[in-house]
Amino acid sequence: MGILISVPQSHVVVLTRFGKYSKTLTEGLRFKMPFIHKIYRVDHWNDIANKNGFEIELSEQNFNTKPNECHTKDNVPVTVDASIYWRITDVRKAVFEVDHLPEAIIDSCLNTLRSKIGSLTLDDILRTRKELNEKVTIDLSNTAQKWGININRVEIRELSTSDETAEAMRQEMAAERKRRASVLEAEGLAEATIKVAEAEAAALLHKADAEAKYIKKLSETLGEEIIGKILLAEKIMESYKSISSNPANKVFLPSNISTLMSDQLAN
Repeated sequence: MGILISVPQSHVVVLTRFGKYSKTLTEGLRFKMPFIHKIYRVDHWNDIANKNGFEIELSEQNFNTKPNECHTKDNVPVTVDASIYWRITDVRKAVFEVDHLPEAIIDSCLNTLRSKIGSLTLDDILRTRKELNEKVTIDLSNTAQKWGININRVEIRELSTSDETAEAMRQEMAAERKRRASVLEAEGLAEATIKVAEAEAAALLHKADAEAKYIKKLSETLGEEIIGKILLAEKIMESYKSISSNPANKVFLPSNISTLMSDQLAN
């Protein structure tokens, strides 16, 4: 290359001078001193966050980690991979403070994931996946600052378990659904029983209130003494009726039952 270099938009080019960092060329047509300045290449980044091996990108980058096996707090093996969204904010640190930036980001992310997953049970992980993403992003951001990058977010792409664990989870969920159905059925039965009891109690109360009003009205018309005799006669007839309702019982009524009832009322 000559003394002029064209830097694309949202890219920078790092120059070294006798093996040491010299300056960063921003977008546009820039000048470099022949034989003094040397373009620093990042071919070892493998086309991540760079073009042509030396034009370093400042826009947001994204790559996915490889599936990695972790163990939860309750010792359940899970396989997890994640997407990392990041951007270079300090090119000098990104190039010189870490040997291989993309690999360092991935390794740090996986280590953070292993640590966070190891502190949670499988149920907690499945229930708080969004919160887990946020915690990993915060921890990784603290580490990445010294590398001159900003971690925008980390998203768990897939979290899978073994076939045995998945089957056990399905059985547990089926048992939980059955338990909830039983609880709902029992609650419904209890509520129905209460409603029936309340209705029966209301009916008895209404009947008793009606009978009381009826007796009061008769008492006012016929007198309390006569009403008492009438009620006694009704009780006697109800007793005979109750006894005679069973075919096995034999009931003998006096031949003058009508006369006795009349005398009772007359007295």
